[in-house]
Amino acid sequence: MGCRWQNPAEAIAMTTLQNSLRNCSPAMLRAIAEVNGVELASNQPSQMVEQLAAALADPEHLRASLAACTPAAQQALAALLREGGRTPRPAFERRCGAIRPAGPARLERERLHLQPANATEELWYRGLLYPTMVETADGLVEFLHAPPELAALLPSPPPAEAPFPPAPLAAAPVSQPPVDLALHEMATLLALVQVGLVALRQRADLWSWQSTSLYEHQRASLQPPADSAWLAEEAPGSLPLLAVTLAMELGWLRADGRGRRLALTAAPVRAWLEAPRGEQRAALLAAWSQSTAWNDLCRTPALSCEQTGSWGNDPVGTRQRLLPLLARLQPGAAYDLDGLSAAIQASMPDFQRPDGNYDTWYIRQRGAQAFLRGFGHWQQVEGALLHFILAGPLHWLGAVELTGDRAAAADALPAAGGIRISAAGQAWLAGAPPPAGPEATLLTVQPDFTLPVPAGAALLDRFRVARFTTWQGITWDAGQPTFIYRISQSGLQRAAQQGIDAGRVLAFLQERAAELPANVVRALERRG
Repeated sequence: MGCRWQNPAEAIAMTTLQNSLRNCSPAMLRAIAEVNGVELASNQPSQMVEQLAAALADPEHLRASLAACTPAAQQALAALLREGGRTPRPAFERRCGAIRPAGPARLERERLHLQPANATEELWYRGLLYPTMVETADGLVEFLHAPPELAALLPSPPPAEAPFPPAPLAAAPVSQPPVDLALHEMATLLALVQVGLVALRQRADLWSWQSTSLYEHQRASLQPPADSAWLAEEAPGSLPLLAVTLAMELGWLRADGRGRRLALTAAPVRAWLEAPRGEQRAALLAAWSQSTAWNDLCRTPALSCEQTGSWGNDPVGTRQRLLPLLARLQPGAAYDLDGLSAAIQASMPDFQRPDGNYDTWYIRQRGAQAFLRGFGHWQQVEGALLHFILAGPLHWLGAVELTGDRAAAADALPAAGGIRISAAGQAWLAGAPPPAGPEATLLTVQPDFTLPVPAGAALLDRFRVARFTTWQGITWDAGQPTFIYRISQSGLQRAAQQGIDAGRVLAFLQERAAELPANVVRALERRG
């Protein structure tokens, strides 16, 4: 390619102009000199480098060289300077054109430097652009850079036209009140574990739920997965799976003494259940944002990640690059999800792949054979991931509201439409305290011993109710769920086995229920 480096360890430090030129072949040095009108006085590489560096760094020469560039090359250099003077090579070449492979013999024979094929080659042969290796979170990545001596002499680039954020929808569609899906799902999971309903097939393997345990969880879920194998490593992402993954990662779940059932780690679980609703939501959002166990890309329902062991993505890094973009959305405004995805593609296409390389990951559409390689599949991979994160985890966690036809709370994952960052989401993205919520709704006990727990009830109350009742189902009203339990002999017996007698149950209901029928009181008193 004309310019190279001796080894990655040296290349990281080789960002100065002279060091960059020292890694060029004599043929490349002569090509740069010819393009710049510099008549070299020696054929010795060290002297060629010294003379050429002095010429390229001369302010008057640099101004003339820049003026001789085409508008496309000037714009490419300005974009590079806006990015701090360096950018991943695949990303730069994707935008501005690739440098044709050319060793010394081809360069001298075909004289490619006199007929650059694109803006990248223009800057390359003018000596304004060089390769370097940069240590990133993803390892060593090849970058193209402008040497700092030259960058300091170049004029400050004009601000780029900001393709982000896109314009919000003119007529904002109606969105239903947030449902706190993940909070309710977590409460369901913790209650099931507490009452001993999650048995394990393999001793102490927290992921080896028995089929009956999966059924119990599915029938109590607000968005039950269609596939009973939803805990499998390759299963698509779902609300129950997110709750289980975060609970595992937070250390809330453990195997019991015999290793045959899931049990709770009491102190952190109780602290979360006792926290205000806003803090509960913020805790789960923080857990998702830092989760390494939950891989949004490989959980995207439309995609299948081929686990070859030769590649890997960084879900935490992806979120860290994506969330600041979402923080720039207009408060209270609704956005078309497809339009938002297109704007992110235009402004930060490499939010998931900071090296700009789209040819090394093994990803298919579920059920398809061909791998989705190349930037041309951006919408099929990155676009699908964005749809999932916004309409999946961020919606489930209460940071994003779905608008229009997307807003049905019981839908597993709507495919298209509009989104709005919720008030809770805005506070979380800004690092502000969560907004205060309404007072928790009190419980109401029916004469037939039915105990419906509304969505607005404290999660701790529902957790306690589940310990002495049997599960009946979920009803929906105005987009909000009500969890139906029934005080029963089997539920009271199970509670007694855990040290909760009927007297304690009655005391709890007298404290937390707005209505408590006399026949229910008498029945509990007789058992007490």
